[in-house]
Amino acid sequence: MKIALVIGRFLPRKGGGERYIEILATGLARKGHEVTIFARRFPPLPPVHENIHYHTIKVPGWPGFLRILLFASRCHAEIRYGSFDIVHDVGHMVGADVFNPHGGVEQIWLKRYFASYHHPAHRLSKRIQRLFSPREWAMIFLQKRQFLSETTHRIIAISPMIKTHIHSFYPGIPGHKVILVQNPTDLSRFNPENRRVFREEGRNKLGLKDNDIAILFAGNNFRLKGLYPLIQSLKILRHLNTKGQSFKLLVAGDENPAPWKRICEKVGVLNRVVFLGGVKEMARLYATSDIFALPTFYDSASLVVLEALASGLPVITSAWNGASILIDDPPTGMVLKENDNPEEIAQALYAYFPREKREDAIKLSPLSVRSLNATQHISQILDIYQEIMSEKQHG
Repeated sequence: MKIALVIGRFLPRKGGGERYIEILATGLARKGHEVTIFARRFPPLPPVHENIHYHTIKVPGWPGFLRILLFASRCHAEIRYGSFDIVHDVGHMVGADVFNPHGGVEQIWLKRYFASYHHPAHRLSKRIQRLFSPREWAMIFLQKRQFLSETTHRIIAISPMIKTHIHSFYPGIPGHKVILVQNPTDLSRFNPENRRVFREEGRNKLGLKDNDIAILFAGNNFRLKGLYPLIQSLKILRHLNTKGQSFKLLVAGDENPAPWKRICEKVGVLNRVVFLGGVKEMARLYATSDIFALPTFYDSASLVVLEALASGLPVITSAWNGASILIDDPPTGMVLKENDNPEEIAQALYAYFPREKREDAIKLSPLSVRSLNATQHISQILDIYQEIMSEKQHG
């Protein structure tokens, strides 16, 4: 098959959608299919497989609303001449056979985005800013067309939460069109065996002793992913920790740490937080850590949660994370009722301070994502492609 994959920018280190396209393209290419990725930007290195090709869609970077609309229009026009069997889009054009809204429904994402600003004045200013934002209106306009287009044969929801949101905002979409296909994870790369290989070296580099508890947070939007309430929880955790166990919060993500260090200093926990910047070898970092925490305000289905579970970590995340359905509370982690409640976060973290609780997670957490391997995922996607091709052939 000739397959077109569409994404705004293909920079796998930047976010879940980009990393998903990387997994999908590689899996399809290895199966012998010819894959062309359409995007505005690509990494400097060539594709990882000879069956993968890059096609740059040239659009101005500013203003944002024009970039969004021109990308959708030009992408549709240039793909049309490629004679592709299947066009699979993760949220940036109209007219694809498969629409995979990796970020979920824009209106719900926006609501949670506002909630992530803890100060009421900031929250109000962001509401006003977005209300008069041409870019935001362009996003909502485009996504509505994507959901309701007659040329869209299938809409992939990557978690039950997203499927519910799609039906609640667009009740007119036929039920058979929206299907649940959960994100895959690379179980050969992320697994508990990494602890034996990488743990000692990683902890030595970070100055962690054997009994120190390393709490890991990873994401590229610290505020939306819930770093603020997590930092606040450390002060409470310090008081809960009556046995005086040493603990550190490791923060991985490509974001300026300066304002967050000021928050840590204000809360009085700066000595307990280590900002690592962007991390290439996440598998090593999971092996170094003891607990994974992501009290996110909104995540359609976080890939880092899947990776952490596969690596044998207990995961603390919120009900606003579509991947939370995979957590078997309490053996493999806890799902927070209120992601911005520092007391609840601290209690959840402290529940995994006992070594035996973490040892249980090492055995049980990987089982929760065992079925989400890349091989099975590619087979599911190919079945969907075959169904669509049959529908198009028979009108």
